[in-house]
Order: sequence, then C-alpha cells, then structure tokens
Amino acid sequence: MKKMKKSLVLLMSFLFIPIMLIGCSSKPKVSPDETAKILFNFYIKGDQSGLEKIKMPKDVIDETAKLQKETYTTAIKNNFKVAGLTIKDEQVEQIYEARMEGLKKLTVTTETVSESDTEAQVKIKSTYFDTVALDKKAAQDAVEQVKKLKLTNQQEAKTKVTDAYIKNLVEAFKNVKPSADTKEKTFKFTIQEKVWLPQNMIQFGSGIGGQVSGM
Repeated sequence: MKKMKKSLVLLMSFLFIPIMLIGCSSKPKVSPDETAKILFNFYIKGDQSGLEKIKMPKDVIDETAKLQKETYTTAIKNNFKVAGLTIKDEQVEQIYEARMEGLKKLTVTTETVSESDTEAQVKIKSTYFDTVALDKKAAQDAVEQVKKLKLTNQQEAKTKVTDAYIKNLVEAFKNVKPSADTKEKTFKFTIQEKVWLPQNMIQFGSGIGGQVSGM
C-alpha cells in the first residue's frame, strides 16, 4: 500500500490539459485572482459554476471533468494492481466520490500580488488535509483490524485487509477535517486568448494538487 501514496498526492499534475477558451474582449473582464479561484474550484472541487465567466466551452468542461475522473480512477486501479491487491469498480467509485466530498470542504482565497498589461503574479492560499497520513492510517488500521481475526488463510487475510483498507479510506475522506492553517503558492498568469490563465498549466496543476495535500 506504500506505493499508492505518492501518485494519489501528485496526480493533479497529470490532469491539466490546455484550455480552449473563447475570447470576448481585448482585455480580460475577469481579474487574474478571480480566474485563479475559478480554476482552483474546478480542478480541485469539481465546481463548474464560475467557468462561464472565463468563457470555457461546455464541451471542454465536460471533457476535462471526464478526463480528471478517468485519470484518477485508473491510477487507483493501477496502484492496487502493483501492490498485488484486487479492487472492484464500485470500490474505486466509492474512493473517488469520498475524496471529492473531502476536497469540497477546503477553502481558498486568491490575491493578485502584482499585475502588468500582460502578466500577473497570483497567490493562492488554501486549507488542506494530509493525504499521505490519511492513507497510511487507513492501511495501518486495516492491518490491525484483521490481525484480531487471527486468520490462518493468507489469501483470506489479504482480501479482508484490502476491503478494510478501502472502507477505512472512504470513511477517512468523508470525515476529514480541513487544516486549521493554510498552505500558499504563487503562480504566474498571462493573458491567453483574452483570458488570464496560468502560464504553465502543468506547474499550476502540480502546485495546487500538492498544496491541498499538505505539501
């Protein structure tokens, strides 16, 4: 289960694809800090409510959301496979939904630190939860729970540990409490297609993905 930790924390860096937007004016109507919050809420929380403001087409929104879910669920399956564990599709869905439920509890504030005609520095500050610690505890608790059963069949014990681990992880995500403090990172935004966007989407994705995981 140790092999699951890093990829689930840093997965966000692989979910960011170039955004196709429809320019609507010579100068962006939405400020860089507001755009940063809209993108954070979409990529981290799945909140699509602000995307209309930056003119993101519906088909791009739908495709991006679909890709995010597929990438994350595929990573879960691969991690279990590498660890020699079996996971059912419904269990993958439970982990995904529970994680999204936990992420929606996070809060975020954004601030434009500096701005010129063509670029801006935006500070993103958010609460977080330690995904690695949460995952580790779910696994350790599962092992302890199954030890008490004193099973002699190794395969049966392995199956029960896996099921217990998944159940613990789902409950942990659902019941997670965001941090009392915040993490912050600053990103460079530039005007692209008449909209403020991160200059490097991969870096932006990796940054906020690690940030909400306590990194």
